[in-house]
Parts: sequence; structure tokens; C-alpha cells
Amino acid sequence: MNKRWTVSLIVVLCFFMANVFVAVSLQAQSKKLCCVAGTYQGFQISAAKPNCPRPEKENFTMEIKQEEPCNDKVWGTITDASSLVNNWKGTLSKGLRGCCRLVGSFTTPPGNTVKFEGNLCRKLGKWQGKGTWVEINSSNPCKGSGTWEMTQI
Repeated sequence: MNKRWTVSLIVVLCFFMANVFVAVSLQAQSKKLCCVAGTYQGFQISAAKPNCPRPEKENFTMEIKQEEPCNDKVWGTITDASSLVNNWKGTLSKGLRGCCRLVGSFTTPPGNTVKFEGNLCRKLGKWQGKGTWVEINSSNPCKGSGTWEMTQI
């Protein structure tokens, strides 16, 4: 083997190893989820339905706790405007453009399950969320589904 060929082989191997390192590093970064733990202020609006009063904006506070380090397991409380507290649990998954997808549920005092989902995106240093919710087995024909929005405080 001549010296010129050996140097070329070493350069090619170094280039290959550098590309492998960058690919592994980017792959690890892409798996990292959003660190969304904190307190959020928000509102929800029920979907408009025929023969029902016009839906009103209802405020809530959501506390999100997250398994370390920024894991997919999340849980917390949702406190509505009348100070009713519901414990919830859910999961996070990687979303588009640096956002994360939140899917969760809780059980209301009458025993109905409320499922919610939406996207959490970071804007101006704060997490903001927007999504939909649906109440399963609700006896109230004027409730049952709607939208929500919230901002980290």
C-alpha cells in the first residue's frame, strides 16, 4: 500500500466517522420531547348545538407535571372557574415544527370521561396550547365537545 492511498483512506474514514457522529447526535435530539411542566391559564368553549344556549367561554387553570427528564408521561390538575379540581393524566409525543402533541383524559364527578388533545408550541419563551375535547357518556345534550386554548404563566 502506498503512502498516498493510506492518507486518502484515513481521510475518507474520518469523514465517514464524523457523519455517523452527526447523524447519531441529530437522531438523539429529534427524540427529545418538549419540557412543558408548569401552570397554564386557559379557556374552553363548548361546540354550538341546535336548541341549546349559546356556548360561553369558561376559564380554567391547568397544572402540568412531567416525568423527568422531559419524558412523555404527563399528569396534573385542571381547575375550572367554579374551583372544581379534576386530576388528569396523559402523554406527549413529538409534533411538527418543534411542537409537542398532548393527549389526556380525566373523569368528571358524575363519572363521565373527558378526553382532550392538542398541540403545545413555544412562543416568546412560553408554551401555548390549542386543541379539542370531548366528553364521553354526557347526559347533558348541550355539552359534550368543544375547543380549548391555554398559555403558560
